[in-house]
Amino acid sequence: MSAATSVEDILLGHVLDGRRRGRGGGGVDGRLGTPAERRTRALLRNAGGPRSWQSVVKRIAGGSARTPQELKRLLDYVAREEGVQSTWCNLAGYERDFDPARTGRTAEFWSSTWTGAPKRGHADHIVLSFPRGTDPEQAERIARDWGQAVFGSGEFGDVWRYVAALHKDTDHVHAHFVVDKHGIEQGRFLSICRHAELNFDVMRELHAEISQSHGLNILASSRLSRGIIENPPRQSEIRMAQGTGNTTPPAPPPMSEAERECRLEALQGFAHDYASLGELAGLAAVASPEAGATSFLNRLAAALGASATALSHGVPLMPDLSLHAEGDAAARIEAARGVMIASASEAWDAIRAMEPSAERVDLERSFAEQARSSLRLAPENLLLAEHARAAERADDPYHNATLASLARLDREMREGPSLDVGLRAALAHVREEVGERLMALFSAREDDLRAAGTSVEEMVARFAAPERSEGQLVAWRQQPTPEAQVLWRETERDLGRDIDAALRGLDLSPALSEAMARDQLLSSERHLRLSQVPALEALVDRLQETLRPEHLDRVRSGDLAPLTEQVRDPALRAAVAHEIKNEGDFGPASTVGHWADLARSQQRAAELGARERGAEREAGYEL
Repeated sequence: MSAATSVEDILLGHVLDGRRRGRGGGGVDGRLGTPAERRTRALLRNAGGPRSWQSVVKRIAGGSARTPQELKRLLDYVAREEGVQSTWCNLAGYERDFDPARTGRTAEFWSSTWTGAPKRGHADHIVLSFPRGTDPEQAERIARDWGQAVFGSGEFGDVWRYVAALHKDTDHVHAHFVVDKHGIEQGRFLSICRHAELNFDVMRELHAEISQSHGLNILASSRLSRGIIENPPRQSEIRMAQGTGNTTPPAPPPMSEAERECRLEALQGFAHDYASLGELAGLAAVASPEAGATSFLNRLAAALGASATALSHGVPLMPDLSLHAEGDAAARIEAARGVMIASASEAWDAIRAMEPSAERVDLERSFAEQARSSLRLAPENLLLAEHARAAERADDPYHNATLASLARLDREMREGPSLDVGLRAALAHVREEVGERLMALFSAREDDLRAAGTSVEEMVARFAAPERSEGQLVAWRQQPTPEAQVLWRETERDLGRDIDAALRGLDLSPALSEAMARDQLLSSERHLRLSQVPALEALVDRLQETLRPEHLDRVRSGDLAPLTEQVRDPALRAAVAHEIKNEGDFGPASTVGHWADLARSQQRAAELGARERGAEREAGYEL
């Protein structure tokens, strides 16, 4: 046994090996989360964080030790009595108080395992600094946890011995760590550099996260994320200025134009992230029980929006410093997220507990709309994800192209002004007739519907909706037994086929037929052929029956004039002419996507023209 190795070191190092805090090899992702999560936390805290509360972790220049004598002098300085709050160590993978009288023995023990002549020595001197006014006892608790997490947890490739002390002899309470760079478990040499898993960014983030857990709102973010483009002044120049009594900060190191352009471009990425987080904070504010424009989350949303604007113009962000004293922005967002998820689950359970009715289907639709807007705040939540996704038509037994078109047209007329009174009346009449037909169809199977937990009115509402969410289909298919579930799925399919027959012979006005054809053209999957769009194909069939033969010949020869009075929409008219002229054509021009794009382009052009004409009238240019 080496004279420098005590029984305590060997015994406790072995017995307490499993009791070391934080063991588990989680590394950066295990403790701090994914890079995206770390970036999000940093930006949220930036929106309310004073610069003076940024974490400071640095290696002391010239503070490394290459010999036992240098190490002893360094340990003597760190563990001195003047201005020291406390001293502790981790010599065998666990933490305990350190006796300053043991510096010589510790230096001898550590150096007995040293080999080689590393450029920066065998031991590092790291300083962890706290904001002005931090309570020393709170700082000590944080520093102890930080040292264990960084050097004693084994999560960064090995366990490294260290001696630490909290000093309170300056304006800023700070902790010194003298670290033996030779690992005691794997023999790995401690390398703290930009490209290593353990780097100063990670150490600062751990400082911030551990401080947050102790109620101290410390930040850890990059200068660029705060809109600061210039390089920081060199430490050597700062020390030189301080030594000469010069209070003027030294100029930042020069930067090339290429580097400046690169950083300005990166600022735009941060600006986009701040804007997105502002929207999320707004969503969280809605879910939070704290209401009002001056609530924390509403002010956070405003601060994030202001930060996005500032960085988009290439200037430093302007945080709302009042937020910092009210706690961790990331934690407040997370709390609101939890409230939102719980509220959503409670709301869905309440909806499903209702008696079967058309109102229940309408509330389910409203829930799906809310889920789509809330999903960004909780993208991993299964309930919200299921309701945010519309069911694929191929998987939706309730989908009927005619009913979906009628529902979309009705919604469009309710939400936006319509000058076509005749079309509105025709739509109302047809929807009423469709409702009566569906009621008659489902009434014949009322007992089966009741046994499945639904009703005639509810089934009409299910089929009459423009779309259904995946969550709705899952809920509707829940039955007491697997056999009942299979039977209900067969019933759904049978009812879908029965509806096709029930809707035959609907009396659709030409204007409504055209509106439905255009709606289906714009909403159908792009790869489908035009002949697979029911309303469009019905329109083509009607025109082939009603147009005179010579007019059909003109259309087949490329003259669209005979269709002008029959089909008012130019893009739809062209699609109809294509079908009449090219019956049986399977080329690219016969797919929905080509004609849907044409319809959208013409619609945008018409809207632009209407806005320009409106502007001319307001300016008084129209005669």
